[in-house]
Amino acid sequence: MSGVLQLFAGLLFVFFLPGYTLVNLLFSRKGELDPEYDIVYRIALGMGLSIVIAIIVGFALNAISTEEHGYVTAGPLWLLLVSITALFALGGWLRGAYPSAGLIHPKLYRTPPARKIPGVSVPETRRRKGADRLILEREQLLVDLEKFAQRSSTSNPQRKLYYLRRIEQVRDRIGQVNEELKRMDKEDS
Repeated sequence: MSGVLQLFAGLLFVFFLPGYTLVNLLFSRKGELDPEYDIVYRIALGMGLSIVIAIIVGFALNAISTEEHGYVTAGPLWLLLVSITALFALGGWLRGAYPSAGLIHPKLYRTPPARKIPGVSVPETRRRKGADRLILEREQLLVDLEKFAQRSSTSNPQRKLYYLRRIEQVRDRIGQVNEELKRMDKEDS
């Protein structure tokens, strides 16, 4: 039984976890890669990057090996892959890639960095947690709106109708978010 667990853990650390945590470190905001298929992209990129990381770790261990001491063995491979994964996960957590960590303890919650929009500044009076959440949601909705508008120019009438409905839903939600932000702004004044 322990051999099966070791095999599963080895496959997980060679083919998935290091790359997935690196993707979360680089793209910490949900929906940053794609609004609809973000998790699919994260998994696919994570698998590819994990293989690359495992190969680089193997090359690095081989480079420092001598004839007397060979480091390309299970122990050093495990140590480096687990350490790299832990460092990427810590960096991703610091950048806000794992907001669900706040469910474990509220102090573990980190907000992802805000998307920079040229010419738009957020007044410091609205930097409360609720306003930050709404601003992030509005930014994501604007990205979704742009993508849905691009995708609605298809020749397939069903897909076009689907994306036009999604555009209406996103516009309604943007209006609701803007109203909530205005209400919060008036409360701050």
